[in-house]
Amino acid sequence: MNEAENKSLTISSIRRIHGRALLTLSSGEVLTMPRALLRERPYKAGMPFDREAYDALIRDRAYAFALEKAITLLAARARTEKEIVDSLHNNAYSDVVIAKVMARLHEAGYINDAQFAEQWASSRTTKGLGSRRIRMELRQKGVDAEQIDLTLSSMDDDAVMDSALKAAQKASRGKDLSSPADRQKILAALARRGFDFSLSKKVIQQLIDSE
Repeated sequence: MNEAENKSLTISSIRRIHGRALLTLSSGEVLTMPRALLRERPYKAGMPFDREAYDALIRDRAYAFALEKAITLLAARARTEKEIVDSLHNNAYSDVVIAKVMARLHEAGYINDAQFAEQWASSRTTKGLGSRRIRMELRQKGVDAEQIDLTLSSMDDDAVMDSALKAAQKASRGKDLSSPADRQKILAALARRGFDFSLSKKVIQQLIDSE
């Protein structure tokens, strides 16, 4: 684009979609930028558009805003590396900026997938979820398979048993434990919560024995 073309550009429209902004220029080109940067440069429809100034804004300020976004996410709750990366991508930050942010977070000790997996597994166990459900959730959050295996294998057996028993007690309310059909319904409920068949049978038998 030559200097004359650059000076004649205007912003035709701006669409804000979650964490990103889409700028449609009078040339028909559509630029995607982090929405947070509109605080720095409040573009509006009809304004002249200076491409050099825009490129300088992205180059000079994107990292600071991306780092702020990542820290805000981590302040709300612990997150995996994948969660942070995905969020920054969704907010239109470039791979180069994201890599720089993640390097800074690792350097500061803010990202630790192993610690996250342990905390998540403990919390979800307390809420009555089994290892299969926890494994699926950790996989979705980007924790690698080896770390998931290590986390689940190191979980306290008594805590897992207590979690399954509480889930079984909740699922058995209003049901007749002597009824095969009702026991099957309880097994199905425990399976949905991620407990394996053998553990589910064991806790159901405990409920029967305690009657």
